[in-house]
Amino acid sequence: MPLMNAQQLRAEIARLTMAMREESARPNPDKAKIQIWSLRRQSLQERLWTIELNAATARWA
Repeated sequence: MPLMNAQQLRAEIARLTMAMREESARPNPDKAKIQIWSLRRQSLQERLWTIELNAATARWA
């Protein structure tokens, strides 16, 4: 998985969120695709949280 900065992570999270909404709005949504995107989004959110936590810790150190 390539290294991404916080801005790139936020953009990818937003892209996945939009893709999930669009797929859900279809008459026959592909639930497997939505599940994969959901898991990827969750992973990216955890990475973003870690980056933000590390940055906050560094400011207070």
